[in-house]
Amino acid sequence: MRVLFHPEFPTMEGYTLVALLHELDWQGVQPLDMKPADEGFDIAVHWADRTWMEADPQLDAIAERMPVWNIDCTDISKRHVDAVQRAIFGHGAEVDPRTWHGRCAVKTDENARGRGGVVDCPIDDPDPRMVYQRLIPCTEEGRTVNYRVPVIAGTLPLCYVLDRAPIVEHLKTEATACRLVETDDLFSEDEQRKILAFCDALGLDFGELDVLRDDADGRLYIIDANKTPAGMGI
Repeated sequence: MRVLFHPEFPTMEGYTLVALLHELDWQGVQPLDMKPADEGFDIAVHWADRTWMEADPQLDAIAERMPVWNIDCTDISKRHVDAVQRAIFGHGAEVDPRTWHGRCAVKTDENARGRGGVVDCPIDDPDPRMVYQRLIPCTEEGRTVNYRVPVIAGTLPLCYVLDRAPIVEHLKTEATACRLVETDDLFSEDEQRKILAFCDALGLDFGELDVLRDDADGRLYIIDANKTPAGMGI
């Protein structure tokens, strides 16, 4: 199998999809403007490590005859992810920091940029460049955890449970342990249906989600979507 990457080619060994291609002995093909005209491929991926992407007419044409993963996944910003979460699950994490009372996670709207921080709300002068989300406690037996959920072509094949150091000042804390679990062991059938509906609405055919289960009410929150995942979220 040959997989076309466009408009960019993954150059980092740590990308999950690169590891999968190595394991399957599949070959990655360079972007359309870099490949020989006669070099064929079996599937394409709309690939670039960016938060926002434009539609690509060349990939639109390819999609008429073969799968193009993530062709419709053009916005994985924090605000858009939260809006899709609200549409599918009926609740989200983003709050107005001027009126919310409690601890808030502060993040850039751009995906995977910086470690984020924590503030006590309400505050008088929120930064308009930042996204404010209620801090969602997710623990197992007293340990801080988050769930990393791979998505592959409409399936949730497995999940990683990441134990993390407690959040104090920064959101991105060290992972102290990682274990693989069956998806059915973490999420109900209805929750899995909603997670896949979220992916469909986001246009995410391949990627990974960061999911939290609120200790207080048991509801799920998808707080991050990554279409170029690497390192199992560690």
